[in-house]
Amino acid sequence: MEALQERLVAAGEWIWGPMVPVVLLAGVVFTVITRGVQLTMLPEMFRTLLDPPLKDEHGNDRSVSTLAAFSISAAGRIGTANVAGVATAVALGGAGAVFWMWVTALLGAATAFVESTVAQLYKVRDGDAYRGGGAVTYEKALGSRAGGVLFAVMVLVCAGISFNMLQANTVTQAVVNSAGDNGGTTLKWVSAAVVAALTAAVVLGGVRRIGKVTEWMVPFMAAAYLVLGGVIVVTNVQHVPEVFGEIFGRAFGVREAVAGAFGTMVLQGVRRAMFSNEAGMGLGGHAAASASVSHPVKQGFAQVLGVYLDTLVVCSITAFIVLSANPLLGGQPDAEGVTIANDSVVDAVGSWGGVVLGAILVVLAYSSVLADYYYGESNVHYLTRNKAVHKAFGVVFVVLTFLGGVLEPTLLWTLADVLFPLLALLTIGSLLVLSPKAGWLLQDYRRQRREGRQPVFTADRAPRSWKGVTAWAPEDAMDHDQAQAYRREHGLAGTAAPVAD
Repeated sequence: MEALQERLVAAGEWIWGPMVPVVLLAGVVFTVITRGVQLTMLPEMFRTLLDPPLKDEHGNDRSVSTLAAFSISAAGRIGTANVAGVATAVALGGAGAVFWMWVTALLGAATAFVESTVAQLYKVRDGDAYRGGGAVTYEKALGSRAGGVLFAVMVLVCAGISFNMLQANTVTQAVVNSAGDNGGTTLKWVSAAVVAALTAAVVLGGVRRIGKVTEWMVPFMAAAYLVLGGVIVVTNVQHVPEVFGEIFGRAFGVREAVAGAFGTMVLQGVRRAMFSNEAGMGLGGHAAASASVSHPVKQGFAQVLGVYLDTLVVCSITAFIVLSANPLLGGQPDAEGVTIANDSVVDAVGSWGGVVLGAILVVLAYSSVLADYYYGESNVHYLTRNKAVHKAFGVVFVVLTFLGGVLEPTLLWTLADVLFPLLALLTIGSLLVLSPKAGWLLQDYRRQRREGRQPVFTADRAPRSWKGVTAWAPEDAMDHDQAQAYRREHGLAGTAAPVAD
């Protein structure tokens, strides 16, 4: 097992060497193409987040709302990496790693906008719902079924196996830490069994049940963690100037460069931020594509806010908790993130803080397990419509959730660090080709807003060269009565809406 661990560590370091500049440069490219959408359209993002889902002819919700899709993707983002991952990054790279997390989030927000807008553009109908994501985008936008299959298999391996097991492991670690190791191995196994049972109860209800659960769970857990972090920052307010000084001072520090630690600091900041906010990883697009909205750009907006919530808010809270306890933390390769975060909270406010953190971690990680199931199931659906295969995936997923809860975390973290940059490479490569379409859609949205209209996108508005857009008939972008009026106005009455292949 140690030999496998060493090989995975070496592979991860080799992969991440070139991936850091790729991630940052891609964010710069997308920022330029969208004219800084992550900053210039911020008020519009908040305005559209609460848009209700579109209605069918019976007045029923046609699919997942903007907020529900945001919550599903936020559930996937806000999890283990926000606490254990950030604490590990600081332990390895020092306070300066937090600065590079922030940089990655600001640039990654543009990446998330492009990823989610493109996913919305190429979503497909699935009964009374929508599906999409990187696999569908590869097939519909790039004309590559082989690329779609490769992407789907990678998501299954990453979200359906690796990430899922890692999140489940965090749940059991949090429970054991909160109990002060009372119960030991028995408590770990019992916790793993409970998580697996709760997962089975929700995933068998499908994507809408996942959306309903995460829609109230994600805001609650983020608010709870914000309150805990605020209490700790106020308790240690005298350390706040020192923490900021260490973050910015070490970000370009001479001592880090002289000690050869600058590369480690940047690597840890970029890697943990990306693993946390999932911008460019190809996962958020699945949730974005499921939403029923009047314009693809609206889900791009929602996913930008998801990146900000994840990294600039939740990750920053973890960083301040850890650094307020130890501003000079860094250079500790054997440190365990969950333990560091737990000890920092207990040092700041006492043992009750460890219990609260444990409860928050359980909710964070559990909601991420649900999101990982959704990502995996979406790609099983892409590969096959066989219901027996879908049921088998659900059973395997629940079993892996249990196993992840009882395994040692080091191997799971190392495996994730190897797999997710490969998935990100597939995603960013396709987005560099398709990003001009996201730029066109954003300009279309802005133009309609300047004209004082509620922006609506339908396939007949798109350039004729765009192929593979199958889910943007008037019925996909408007309520039933609006769609009927639009068809009459544009001479489309009696024509059928495009149907997904």
